[in-house]
Amino acid sequence: MTSEPLAGLKVAPPGSPCWYALLFTPEPQRAAVAALLELRADVLDSARRPSEPAVARARLQWWRAEIAGFGSGREQHPMTRALRKAGAEGVIQAEYLLELVDAAESELNESPCRNYAELSLYCYRSSGVLHEMLAGLLGLTDPANERAIRKYAQRLGTGVRLVEIIAGLPADLAAGRRLLPRDWIAETGSTEQLGAEHEMDGALTACLDRLAGEARLALDEAEALLPQAERPRQRTGLVLAALHRRQLAKLHADAFKSRASPGNLGNLWTAWRAARRAGHPRT
Repeated sequence: MTSEPLAGLKVAPPGSPCWYALLFTPEPQRAAVAALLELRADVLDSARRPSEPAVARARLQWWRAEIAGFGSGREQHPMTRALRKAGAEGVIQAEYLLELVDAAESELNESPCRNYAELSLYCYRSSGVLHEMLAGLLGLTDPANERAIRKYAQRLGTGVRLVEIIAGLPADLAAGRRLLPRDWIAETGSTEQLGAEHEMDGALTACLDRLAGEARLALDEAEALLPQAERPRQRTGLVLAALHRRQLAKLHADAFKSRASPGNLGNLWTAWRAARRAGHPRT
């Protein structure tokens, strides 16, 4: 393995979960997996970085046009071109990529998720479909396992996205994004206000504790759903699951006050152990 192909990826700075996941991705699939992860990050950033909603919506409209032409040879974005060059058209479907755009656009709404059911749909669109495509890029050992792989990928995507939401809460609140279920906020009476050191009231902590339980359940279910024969090929996702489970444990232990990522040495050990447990793909 080499980290050189990972240089310059915004989604995978050294030591991050995506960096380790790519490091342990089989070399033949690494470029396509990296391109898909980066593309998803760019789509979400199109809604988050502009200060004006109109600008964000215009950028997302550009993405819709770009995705509609995927596979035609007219791609403009470096990552869509990289995916086509990798021959990923059979796995990467425009309708799946459009789900990512829909998820990004929903973040522009004042209340994207009225309840947990809507948050689950958002997680599927922003992450579940991503992991379905990643699983497809990594391939199947037995075609009969396709349905199980899809269920695994959907639950993995939900768990990963929920951990991201918990860890990114201060940035989301500062930017005006309210992704926590509105009915949970109403039930607890949380003001969704953070103190100077990212301190939060008991009501908001209760919401995050509940969300952490859902994240842990999703990550555990994902691993249980993955057939043993498919684990070697799907070790990219298993590494991501292990790292996000570790991050969640740290956040929970710190009462969700710490926003720092777990130490790099610990991440390395966690990623290596998850990859070793998955085994090596038969190629």
